[in-house]
Amino acid sequence: MTDNNNNPSSSASKPAGEGKAKSAKELKKEKRAAAVAARPEGAGGPDGAGASASGGLRPPGTQQGVMGGRPIPQLNQSASSSNIPQAPNSAGPSAPRRLPNDQPNAHPTSSNSAQQNLFFSHLPHQESPDTAQAFKTSKLHPIIVRLGVLMSSGQLRGANARTMGMMTAFREVIRDYECPDQAVMWKDLPIYLSPMIAWLETCRPKGVGGGNAIRWLKSEINRLGEQGDRSEAEQKDYLVDAIGLYLRDRIEFADQVIADHAKEKIKPGDTVVTYARSSLVEMVLLEAWRDMRNEDPEASFKVIVVDSRPLLEGRQLLEALSFSGLPCTYIILPLLSSILPQADLVLLGASALHSDGALYSRSGTAMVAMLAKEHRVPVVACVETYKFGEKVVLDGVATNELGDTAGLLDLPNGKRFGLVGKGKDLPTTLTPLHLVYDVTPPSLITAVCTEIGFIPPSSVPTVLGKTSGVV
Repeated sequence: MTDNNNNPSSSASKPAGEGKAKSAKELKKEKRAAAVAARPEGAGGPDGAGASASGGLRPPGTQQGVMGGRPIPQLNQSASSSNIPQAPNSAGPSAPRRLPNDQPNAHPTSSNSAQQNLFFSHLPHQESPDTAQAFKTSKLHPIIVRLGVLMSSGQLRGANARTMGMMTAFREVIRDYECPDQAVMWKDLPIYLSPMIAWLETCRPKGVGGGNAIRWLKSEINRLGEQGDRSEAEQKDYLVDAIGLYLRDRIEFADQVIADHAKEKIKPGDTVVTYARSSLVEMVLLEAWRDMRNEDPEASFKVIVVDSRPLLEGRQLLEALSFSGLPCTYIILPLLSSILPQADLVLLGASALHSDGALYSRSGTAMVAMLAKEHRVPVVACVETYKFGEKVVLDGVATNELGDTAGLLDLPNGKRFGLVGKGKDLPTTLTPLHLVYDVTPPSLITAVCTEIGFIPPSSVPTVLGKTSGVV
């Protein structure tokens, strides 16, 4: 409640002999009216009039913490219209308020960079793991440490390669595992594997395919408790054999079946476009070329490899295809629109396929699919069913990875970008950004080629329901 002695308008309007004081509501109205009267002409309207009297609320159109280029009091501090400085010649509360150009601390570019950093700060970043600390602890198997180094450095790249490497490493860990006395293997082994799984996640996110493989492994371990009394050696042999069957059926055989389905879409004289490098797409192209040449030595088709910096993974695919004698063209992503009019098919790989049909793949895949649809070129995504995920991803910002930005600053002529080539630090206003993946909407995908055949992207939930027992 406001004291009457601190309210001049109240004390002036009340005679000395009057015994009845005004209510708090009336005092508040008079104080608000006095604040409006004291405000400079054109400095606010009805919304701005009540802002200062309500104790620190800011008028609309102003930046939080800044008004007219000057700081305003915090919400927990008392404020009145007299201690909030107003911007001269203001156009009203709805007009945009900017920092003055003559103010030395106004750096819009720097603030944008800071906002960009905060915008992507939740994403995991690829950095070298602390192997010295990892070897000091007794909870990590040496092969797990080696696998983490390979994944974080990029030497083991690709969803299939990382999943196969991870499951092969866990197979060796299970072989070397010894169940403690007075412990049950199917209860103790998940606890034994948990720190290794967590450490691999810090080296590089396992992705949808790796997560499905780990969940399958844990379900197989739990199944040991339903199989009666078995010796420790028999249980370990069962898990080792089960991992081998999983890798064979869900990845190796699945890739072969997908290649058999997808190569039927490639006809003699076609021009096939692919982006970056996918081991599965590479298998499809090589088998289609081999079968076509066996049937007719004169038959041929052409492949256009589209690539982008900083990874330039398409170079490896180009080398493999050229070594087999397949006619190839290598272009950078900005030139794709000039090539697509002569294309007959677009083949894409994927890191995951979400339940809404969105394709999660290397950054740039969405642009390739969008341009292909604009030119009415069919887009076929080759994906194994073990990469199907139950989540719905609406954009590539909520779940993604921050890649190494060193390649972004390496120019094609071998020189470094600007100040970096001179041994100086980057300007604070420059923030290199490398998002590893993007999300392609299902509307841009013509069909998905899996080991169960060609399906539309909308059929992913149906497939997940049928394979829920094995994923």
